[in-house]
Amino acid sequence: MAATPEGGSKSKLGDTIFAFAHVAALVALVVLAFVDLQNGRIVRFAVVLAALAVYYVLVLHKPVVKEIRRKKAEKRAGADKPPGR
Repeated sequence: MAATPEGGSKSKLGDTIFAFAHVAALVALVVLAFVDLQNGRIVRFAVVLAALAVYYVLVLHKPVVKEIRRKKAEKRAGADKPPGR
């Protein structure tokens, strides 16, 4: 049995909160990496940035590309409509 209905998520608000929490965590990790670099911990800086890059490639890249394509398609579809409709 699926946790969410077919073709969608259960809660848009929940998705938004989840997204903001992940963005906040990613920003915090980037700040941590640069603080480490400033303090001379170059290896730790490199490890944190490498882990963030791997996370982006494995988890975020496909949805980001999908969203960009969706936005472009919406923009093109909107441009095809006559004004005033």
